[in-house]
Amino acid sequence: MPTEASPALGAPDTWVAPLARAVPALVLGLVVTFSQDHSARLGLVGFGVFAVVTAAVLLASGLRADRGLRGVVLIQGVVTAAAGIAALVLPGGGIGYLVSVVSAWAIIAGALETVDGIRFRRTRPAARDWLVTGVLTVALGLAFLLVPQTFADPYSVEDKGQTISGTVTADILLVGILGAWAVLVGVQLAIAAVTLRTPRPAEAKAVGA
Repeated sequence: MPTEASPALGAPDTWVAPLARAVPALVLGLVVTFSQDHSARLGLVGFGVFAVVTAAVLLASGLRADRGLRGVVLIQGVVTAAAGIAALVLPGGGIGYLVSVVSAWAIIAGALETVDGIRFRRTRPAARDWLVTGVLTVALGLAFLLVPQTFADPYSVEDKGQTISGTVTADILLVGILGAWAVLVGVQLAIAAVTLRTPRPAEAKAVGA
């Protein structure tokens, strides 16, 4: 189990780790949301920066974890770092490369986090949050695999007598899904950090005793 110093060190089952992971996720979500360029390049660069920062958090957190958690968290950090570097090394890789990198990372990293959530669901307060984050991440990977890379959906909208038309392509849709996932996971991790930071009634009595 974590030592008394764990909260300051940012072990994965303290409030520091989810807060540190929430920040890059929310930044990615906001960048995608407010960007007019939903190209595969934006997706690769945005995801790459997010993944590298998140990997640093996971690796630092894993090194400070107890033996029950350390192995899986470190593997998750290595996988995330590899995916981030792969995305940044070839930002012009196109939609197929974006799908390959993000889907592979999401399914592997999400599955690892889901496993930890299931393993420790009865012994660690953070396990429920790991489970939610893991399932959402696996769902992201499956969504990337299910959307056809040739997807194209023309649209036409009448606005004050003017016709606005265009086409929603696969890269626009997938980068949008990535941004929505990032916002959802970022908010969920921020809530998890607040929940873990706030002492439960039994803990509060123990501190005051």
